[in-house]
Amino acid sequence: MKFLRVLLVLSIFASCATEDDYVPYEIEQVFSENLDKVIKVDIIYVQPSNKSSKVSYGLNENHFITNLNGSFFHRYGIGLEMGEVKTLYNDELYDLKDNRGEESRVFLRETQDFYNTNRMNIYVMKRSNTVAIAGIGKDKRALITDEFLYTSTAPHEIGHALGLHHYPEEGNIMSQIRPYLRKDFTNAQVNTLKETLDKISE
Repeated sequence: MKFLRVLLVLSIFASCATEDDYVPYEIEQVFSENLDKVIKVDIIYVQPSNKSSKVSYGLNENHFITNLNGSFFHRYGIGLEMGEVKTLYNDELYDLKDNRGEESRVFLRETQDFYNTNRMNIYVMKRSNTVAIAGIGKDKRALITDEFLYTSTAPHEIGHALGLHHYPEEGNIMSQIRPYLRKDFTNAQVNTLKETLDKISE
């Protein structure tokens, strides 16, 4: 009985670990040509001031957007469309190790003059240059560390950036429980996303 209690406690703590998001998952790809809302997405690579290119990331931006559409957004009548690819040279944002507990504030402050208010802005940075951050999202801006781009962290942070809050139900994209199981939005969440997109215009 004591062993079972210990096992239960360990499983509770494990379910909150960031590493859960590394567990492989499969979501059937669904694409649609009949979309209610479409938003352009700019990809912004965060680099230190002494770096001159985005080569170290190795991301195929079009494939990334296609994966987000097929896995998470098209099934709800929402489409992400590739916008611009940029680089933000910012030493403070690139290395968040000195800003523990202040990461969200630093992210929003350091990007306030470097984003398109009429688009979704996804900032990509190296996981190794931050402390335990998978992503941050708010105000049409999402920061996603490179190791989490193809996990449920990406739609989760995009959801935050477009007005969604955390949701307690396992399996929901906005849930904090077992990230590898996240795959669905509720109807109310979809409506909120579409209402937000209504307010964004090129």
